[in-house]
Amino acid sequence: MQNLSRHTNRGVLHGILDDIGDGVVLTDAQERVLYINDAAISILGCTDIRDEPVLFSDICPLVDLDTDVPIGSPIKRAIQSEHSVGLIRDAGIRRSDGTQIYLSATCSPMRFWSGRMRGCSVILRDVTRIRNLERRVDDERQYLRAIFSAASVGLCILDLKGTVIELNTSAEKILRISQGGALGRKFGDAFHCEGSIPAGCGAGPKCSSCLIGCNVENAILHERYTNKFTVPLKRVGAKQPVWLTLFISESWSDRERNIILSIVDISARKNYEDELERARTEAEAASKAKGQFLANMSHEIRTPINGMTGMTDLTLRTDLNAQQRENLESAKSCSTYLLRIINDILDFSKLESNSMELESRRIDLHKLLNEVTDVYRKIAEDKKLYLRTEFSQDLPQYIWADAVRLRQVFHNLLTNAIKFTSKGGVTIAARSGKRAQQKMLEFFVMDTGIGMAVEDQKKLFRPFSQVDASITRRFGGTGLGLMIVRELLTLMGGSIRVRSVQGSGSTFVFWIPCKEADYADADDSGGTVFLRPHLGMEDTHDTVKEDDKVDEISLGIPGKAGAENDDTDIADLLKYCEDKLDD
Repeated sequence: MQNLSRHTNRGVLHGILDDIGDGVVLTDAQERVLYINDAAISILGCTDIRDEPVLFSDICPLVDLDTDVPIGSPIKRAIQSEHSVGLIRDAGIRRSDGTQIYLSATCSPMRFWSGRMRGCSVILRDVTRIRNLERRVDDERQYLRAIFSAASVGLCILDLKGTVIELNTSAEKILRISQGGALGRKFGDAFHCEGSIPAGCGAGPKCSSCLIGCNVENAILHERYTNKFTVPLKRVGAKQPVWLTLFISESWSDRERNIILSIVDISARKNYEDELERARTEAEAASKAKGQFLANMSHEIRTPINGMTGMTDLTLRTDLNAQQRENLESAKSCSTYLLRIINDILDFSKLESNSMELESRRIDLHKLLNEVTDVYRKIAEDKKLYLRTEFSQDLPQYIWADAVRLRQVFHNLLTNAIKFTSKGGVTIAARSGKRAQQKMLEFFVMDTGIGMAVEDQKKLFRPFSQVDASITRRFGGTGLGLMIVRELLTLMGGSIRVRSVQGSGSTFVFWIPCKEADYADADDSGGTVFLRPHLGMEDTHDTVKEDDKVDEISLGIPGKAGAENDDTDIADLLKYCEDKLDD
């Protein structure tokens, strides 16, 4: 009965061992295999050897699969030490078909009841899939480590206490410290920030306002906190601060949250920007000085031209033959045109240097429009063109505006309209309107002239700009008129637009805020931007009636013109002409 019971227990034990997933091998003290279950046969890839005496090393020739170095018998070591032993990490076998099997094994010594060593039990497990996953993770970790180290952006990893636990090569260069010297220190201490001396990073008098410290603290207290900021940090003993752009984020490793600081040293770019700013300031100062010089020179040039124009007018009042009068009128036309160019340059220099000031007065808008229309109607008729007006009934009569500059806007637009129109004519329109809920006055100057292509319209309102060189040679001009118009309207709080079709004319639309007044100031009609309004075009030779000469020339010199004033002091006369023409 005892033998039967023993055989029955052995059968039950074999049945249990055959059903488990781990390989089980039992050996005697000489490493001969006494028992091997089905799982072990499958793992080791050997045939059923349960009826054959075989050594464990024959069915499980262990090697280090990374180095191919054979591994000594773990059974011998277990028996000798009388303790359980395991396998090294990369231990395994190579099957006959070349397949590598990584093994995990525990070898435990077995004893008889008497205590004498009987053999060894080996528990085997195939860990090939786990090892492959671990190797893949290691490869990816090494790859990420290589990227981390090679990144041109400095990367500094902090723990939840704010101390450095890792940084890459770029961060070492930015902080000017080795990884070993930075580990376990706060960021400011690793950087040798002068604010952290002597109390340490976070304890100095300026640390409470440090952007880096505040952001790191927020990142520690709040998960998924991110922020990007730029801050100057001054290193101990350095003359200039280091400008850093930092991006703060977080990462998780081994179930721990870490703070990541991405660092870019922008000191070189900041220095370059400072140099550009200094260069821009110097250029603006030079431009302002140039504009002031230009304005001064314009005044200096205009003074003798005014004198020449005045003296030419005086001479035209004397008895002259036809040839002399024609020559003097040509000279006066040239001086008038030259003076107009000088005035444009003077206005441009004022606008460029922001020294143009407008005078806001109560003016009679109806009177101003009629005066402008009267001046240019005659100029248009001389070119056999019509000049029409379309003024709406709701147009206010009295407004607050700068009459001289508003006339200048009309002068530049109407001069261009008549200059570039050979057939048809020009229409001036005005009406009240609204733009962005603000009451405005809208003015239109429409012509039937040569027009412009869309790409040519982009060149308008730019200084010294013409549509093309051939038109410049044909019609003349400085290219400043429309730029001056735009800048004057901007100063008035308005703007200007153009609509044009090549060969079908152009329409300039401008608007200014409508500030109505109750009456007009008494002297609002005294100013003018025209030297001889009835000679607005240089190629116009109108015949002036003798009775109207004094009013049109507007010199207003006391006494009679001509030879009777020969005793007048020439210097005083030139000064008087200059003052009157400047007005």
